[in-house]
Amino acid sequence: WTCTCRPPFQGVAIANAATCLLDECSTNCTGASCAGATCSSQNQTCHDPDTSKLNDWICSCPPPSTQPPAQQQAVAGCEVDECDKMQDVCKNVGQTCVDPNKLVPNDWECRCVPPMNGTGVAKAAKCTLGE
Repeated sequence: WTCTCRPPFQGVAIANAATCLLDECSTNCTGASCAGATCSSQNQTCHDPDTSKLNDWICSCPPPSTQPPAQQQAVAGCEVDECDKMQDVCKNVGQTCVDPNKLVPNDWECRCVPPMNGTGVAKAAKCTLGE
């Protein structure tokens, strides 16, 4: 006789109880305890540290974020200050780089220095004299 694990678990044993494993991050995993799509939809990586346990998956941020992985069963908060990489675009034309939302990619801004006004999103600003 054989024991076969019920989907989405995987495992088979002959004349014994099967060890049922589930990689909750697998793209073949379907059901409430599967997390691969949850993490990937946020451009994060899913990790299942123990495939013999349910609900222990975590999402982690891609580089260059240095944020720690999320707690169990959660999407990580992946803050990245894009000005760390893009500040020279602004600095080279005498402007200031600001990343208004470190969770949103490609929203960094170059801002004109007073008395000039202007903002450029993901590019140098066109500055005009403020009145």
